Amino acid sequence: MADQRFRGLCDTDLADIWYALSGAEIRHPDCFKPLVDASIHELELRLHEAVTPFLDGRFSRLRLADAPDDAVATVTATVGCPPIGDN
Repeated sequence: MADQRFRGLCDTDLADIWYALSGAEIRHPDCFKPLVDASIHELELRLHEAVTPFLDGRFSRLRLADAPDDAVATVTATVGCPPIGDN
């Protein structure tokens, strides 16, 4: 079943959100994991086997540029997540 939170988003917008949240998740482990997982799951539901080529085509150049920053972020201490609550 599709996630209603993503209903109004096109595939490219949802992929952009997933990519941005994934970067934030690298820097702050477990803070954004539920939304990262939900967004990639939604993309998988929409695109099936085409999700990997779609993401590779959209983000391959960005991933190469982001890789050094992501490597540093994985060894740098982060601030804990704020409590989850209704906003």
